[in-house]
Amino acid sequence: MNVIESFKLNGRVAIVTGGCGHLGHAMVDALFEAGAKVYVAGTSKVKFYQVYGVDTPLSFVPINIMETESIKTAFKSVGKEEGQIDILVNDAAKGFSGGKRAESISDEMWNGTLEGVAGSVFKCIREVVPYMKNGGVIINIASMYGVVSPNMSMYDDVCSPFLNPVDYGAGKAAVVQMTKYFGAYYAAKGIRVNCISPGTFPSTKVQQNEEFVRRLSQKNPAYRIGVPEDIKGTILFLASDASRYVIGQNIMVDGGWTIW
Repeated sequence: MNVIESFKLNGRVAIVTGGCGHLGHAMVDALFEAGAKVYVAGTSKVKFYQVYGVDTPLSFVPINIMETESIKTAFKSVGKEEGQIDILVNDAAKGFSGGKRAESISDEMWNGTLEGVAGSVFKCIREVVPYMKNGGVIINIASMYGVVSPNMSMYDDVCSPFLNPVDYGAGKAAVVQMTKYFGAYYAAKGIRVNCISPGTFPSTKVQQNEEFVRRLSQKNPAYRIGVPEDIKGTILFLASDASRYVIGQNIMVDGGWTIW
C-alpha cells in the first residue's frame, strides 16, 4: 500500500468521547478530514451544535461515561446504525479536582476521579469491543502527568489554581497501563490499542493567565504551549493503517517536556 493511502480512513466509523472539548475537537477534525464517518459522543447535543454548527456532516451520540448503561446504549446505537465500529478515541474524563493540594483531596474526590478518568476508559473499552467484529483501533488519551510529576516550583500564589492534582495523574497513569494491558489482550482479535499523552495544552480560559503560560513555555524544548492542531497528526497515525504494527504504545505529544 502507498504510504499516503495508508493514512486514509474512508469507509471507517469512528467515535470520539469528549469530542466537543479543547483537544477533542481537533481529534474529530483529523478523523473526518481523513475520510471517516465520525460520531461525537457527549452529554449535550446543544453544545455539539454550538461547536460544529447545525449543518455539520458529523453525527452526535449521547453518552455519560460515568454510567455503564449509557455507554452500552451509545455503542449499541452506533453499532446498529453502521454495522461496525472501527475506531474509538477515549478522550472524555470527569471528576478530577483541579488545583487542589494532595492534603485537600477527600476520599470521595479520589474515588470519583479514578472512576471518571480511568474507570470510564475501562468501561468504554469493554463495551465497544463486541462492535469491532472485523478488528479495530482504540486510542486512549492519557497525559504527561500520568508519566511524570508536575514541577511544584511553578505553582506559587499566582499559579496555584492550575496545579495538576495527584488524583488526575494517578488516573492517567492507570490509562497508560490499561493501554499496555489491552494492547496485548486484544491484539489477536485484530484490535490495536494505543495511547497519546498530551503535554501542555491549556484551555483558552487558562491561557488568560499570561504568567502561567510563560512558565509552561519555558519547561519544554519547543518553548511554547501546545495548540489543538498539534495532536491531529498523532491521532491520524494511530487511527490508520500507517500504524498497523504499533500496539500498546504511549506516544508523548508534549513539545519534548518529558525528555528533560
